[in-house]
Amino acid sequence: MRNPFRKPTEADKRIAAVRTDLQAARDQLAAIDAEEAEALADSIRFAAWSTKRAAAASEVDRLERLATVTENTAAEATKAEAAAAARREIATARKTANDLAARIRTDGQRIAAELLQLAKEAAQQALDAKRLNEALPDGEAPIPAADVIARDFGAEPRKDIRSRTVELWVAETTGAIIGDQDAVASNDGVHGSVHVFGGTMRWKCVKRRFRETEFHPSALADWPGDLFSLIRLPRLDGPGFAFDGSRMTPEAVADLDIAAATTPRRKQPRPTQVELIPVDATWPPADGVAAEANRNAAA
Repeated sequence: MRNPFRKPTEADKRIAAVRTDLQAARDQLAAIDAEEAEALADSIRFAAWSTKRAAAASEVDRLERLATVTENTAAEATKAEAAAAARREIATARKTANDLAARIRTDGQRIAAELLQLAKEAAQQALDAKRLNEALPDGEAPIPAADVIARDFGAEPRKDIRSRTVELWVAETTGAIIGDQDAVASNDGVHGSVHVFGGTMRWKCVKRRFRETEFHPSALADWPGDLFSLIRLPRLDGPGFAFDGSRMTPEAVADLDIAAATTPRRKQPRPTQVELIPVDATWPPADGVAAEANRNAAA
């Protein structure tokens, strides 16, 4: 489907002009054909009419051929441009892949080293805090771990927002709140009844006052885990992992050699193998089979 918002190209303008001329030529030929009946009455007029019609028909034929050639040329040009655009897109995609691969090796290595350095320092700080906390003087609050401070929201007490006094229908015998307050039928607004269990039973109800409080509930501290234990970094120069914190201890991370973990490895030499492929098309050779048959006959 042609895009109505696309700006016409020079080829589109040429095709439109040819089609306009072709339609005009067809209209002229139709008008000449309409004069045939009058031209048949006289040989001279018919000869003149025939000449005029032949010229008009020739012009229609020329313009039809021109329209076909113009449209085919435009279609070929459009196809060539599409192919060129596809080649440009493919070339751009290849360049993007190569550029991104280079960034993975360079920027990726730098980012991984920075993250591992942060995890290493956090592990060392947690070990230091643990050691000091084991011998804290009386009254001193424990030293927190840095990655817990950064990643845990901490404990929070309950906080009341607003409150009010409300009256609700409750069961007369138990004082339990009736779930559907609108289902209670009452004449005086103090005593009432409600049908339960599909209407097979009826409970007596009374109004009971409550203190309704809207509040934020208390929140307990949620230990997020050691930072290093959640980090898994792939090697950026080949398959495998450069770091897997889920398999490590704080002591190992604190002693981590970051340069060794992130420095690109040297590519190993390609292995060498040997294969043997028979040169003969068949085995055993035909002359060898004949010689063996002669030896058997002589024996």
